[in-house]
Amino acid sequence: MFNGKGDTTQLEADAARYGVILESHHLKPPEFRLWAELWPAVDLFMRCHTQWRAGPGGLIGLDYPAVLQIAAIAGIAVDAAIMEDIQVMELHARTLINSKAGGS
Repeated sequence: MFNGKGDTTQLEADAARYGVILESHHLKPPEFRLWAELWPAVDLFMRCHTQWRAGPGGLIGLDYPAVLQIAAIAGIAVDAAIMEDIQVMELHARTLINSKAGGS
């Protein structure tokens, strides 16, 4: 499996085992661009990766008191715009994770 960190050894071995021919674009790590003004929200969202509330149907959402506590500890000033950005990422992550887990 490609780990996105530049080590393609396992990916190449797996492909060879199945006779798959990899081209250079298959071996290049994905590249993402982020607008600077979105970095505080993305940074906070990534720091909160263990702060999900979950139930029998899968993830419910982030634990907002924990999100705000992590923001305070990290020195990230949270305003309405950052919370909206967090909620957009939360919605998409929750939908993706729950769909892969077979939840709702």
